[in-house]
Amino acid sequence: MNNERKKILARTYLVAALILLFAVSVFARLIYIQTHDTEKYKNLAQTTNFRNVEVVAARGNLYASDGILLATTITKYDIYMDMKTIRNELYQNNIGALCDSLQKMFKKPSFYFYSKLNEARKKENQYLKLAKGLDYEQFARLKNFPILNKGKNKGGFIVERRTERIKTISGFGIRTLGFDDERGKSGLEGAFSCYLKGKNGREIQQRINQKQWKPINIELEPQDGNDVYTTIDMRIQDIAYSALQEQLEKSEADHGCAIVMEVATGKIVALTNLQRTKDGGYDDLRNFAVWEAAEPGSTFKSISMLALLDDGYVEPNTTVDIGPGYWKYYKHTIRDDHGSGIITLSQVLSQSSNVGISKTVDKYFSKNPQDFLNKINSWGINKKTDIDIPGESAPYIPKYGKKWSPVTLAWMSFGYGVKLTPLQILTFYNGVANNGKLMKPQLLYKIESKGIVTEKFTPIVINQKMASQKAINDLKKMLTYAVETGTSKSIYTPNLSMAGKTGTAQVEYWNKGKGRLYQASFCGFFPADHPEYSCIVVINKPKKGFYGSQVAAPVFKEIAGKVYLKKPLNLPKEDKSKESQNINVLLTKNQKLTINPSTALVPNVIGYYGKDAIPALENLGLKVVYSGNGKVIEQSIIGYPIKKGMTVYLKLSA
Repeated sequence: MNNERKKILARTYLVAALILLFAVSVFARLIYIQTHDTEKYKNLAQTTNFRNVEVVAARGNLYASDGILLATTITKYDIYMDMKTIRNELYQNNIGALCDSLQKMFKKPSFYFYSKLNEARKKENQYLKLAKGLDYEQFARLKNFPILNKGKNKGGFIVERRTERIKTISGFGIRTLGFDDERGKSGLEGAFSCYLKGKNGREIQQRINQKQWKPINIELEPQDGNDVYTTIDMRIQDIAYSALQEQLEKSEADHGCAIVMEVATGKIVALTNLQRTKDGGYDDLRNFAVWEAAEPGSTFKSISMLALLDDGYVEPNTTVDIGPGYWKYYKHTIRDDHGSGIITLSQVLSQSSNVGISKTVDKYFSKNPQDFLNKINSWGINKKTDIDIPGESAPYIPKYGKKWSPVTLAWMSFGYGVKLTPLQILTFYNGVANNGKLMKPQLLYKIESKGIVTEKFTPIVINQKMASQKAINDLKKMLTYAVETGTSKSIYTPNLSMAGKTGTAQVEYWNKGKGRLYQASFCGFFPADHPEYSCIVVINKPKKGFYGSQVAAPVFKEIAGKVYLKKPLNLPKEDKSKESQNINVLLTKNQKLTINPSTALVPNVIGYYGKDAIPALENLGLKVVYSGNGKVIEQSIIGYPIKKGMTVYLKLSA
């Protein structure tokens, strides 16, 4: 019995000794850590429970040249509460008032919030979600509620800000507007991202649990991006967009584009692209104006004609025999759709004679085709325009050499065997309209930082003089004659002189199974005598009609007529008409805002209180997005025709 007892005591002493030894070793390890590895474990705790996070800066606003907002960044506020931080006295004395305030704001019963907050407090939840996606006014209201008005350290008020990039106006395609994100860079957003993106900041966040982190401190404030003003004129943009869409629907085409350029400067005032969607509608899915390089067809004849005129080989009244309307050239036959017999070169252009232009170019350049190539390439026909928008396709102009075919020159003369984008063709025509001065297409007008202009962009000349003044004058007259008497005479009007050339090119002709598909185009300028704007319209694969004169030219006429003959539509920001009066002059302290519901234009509400202006605009069918409180100090759209779904952005005084 004594032996058994001794054995039990021995085991007990052994276990106690082992426990004591383990405790001593743990204690010794703690002493060692405190004296030797302090920084190591301090850093480990820091990196485990805290992190440094990048705070994305808000992108700058994107504007049309006339100050209409195209895209903006709006701030959304997500609100959380640290229920452990709030002292008992503050909580008990104000929880009822806080719940009543939340009830009024979010339209949920007071007891719902009372129960939610008490439950979170029992669990010592340090990151309770209270509200998400608040606008500035809601955020400003919420932060003044009981308890929350004590801030982060006393009231447990945690604010997370995030930004959203939104398109602000209809009549401007989302693809043309573009993006700069994980998809890459596209459109205006991608082109000018270096100005728009700003500089990101940094903040420290603390771990709440395995999945949640809360912001503790801003280490570096983000710097918002600059505001970018493009050359786009929204009145002209809307005209081009509407005219193109209407014709695409009428002709049941696959896609199309329209560009309008200011002759003297090369500024692009309208750029629109539309493509047929699966549901039969049209949307801006790809920038065909800049990207799609294709055989242009007869719009290239003006390039061939200028080469002939500039070298002095011909005059507008020089004649050519087009025979019966076709010409057997080597083993191929070149055909005409219009006319026969002996005609002048003015008629060649106006009647769009393939035989006439190819015979004439062959006569003067076939012995040395390189002369022809050197001439047109000196105008930059073989180069990109280097427009700011990413994605421009390179033109294709054949090179004279081993692969040169005897028929290459003839086919080139009327726009086959070459590839150009609509923008590249328009750049040439704009140069003709500009008396031979070739301008680089321009989309960037100015940069502003906090309302101050930091950079302004001037026009860039690519070629000071493309050709002799006589050659330029002759071609301008021939293009005017083409509208008055030629293939596009259906768009002639005595009220507005226009000059230009139709183009009809067969596309995918190598694919016999699809039948004949065409690209219809018209490129020109107006007014013909003193050109202010150049314009190209391209419509691809129309099902109803296919000639450029039938499908594309009417769009050009619609654009030209509304742009030039109805200039008063371009209303200033503070118009003195009854619909949009100068509020800063007429406003009195207690003046109420009254708007006629039948008005067709967006009224000017600058100077009015938001509580009056916002419902008045919404009653007109407009969507209103705003920031701040008090009176309206900025308005994105004024005097612009009201359209369904249009969004107006207001900035109110803080």
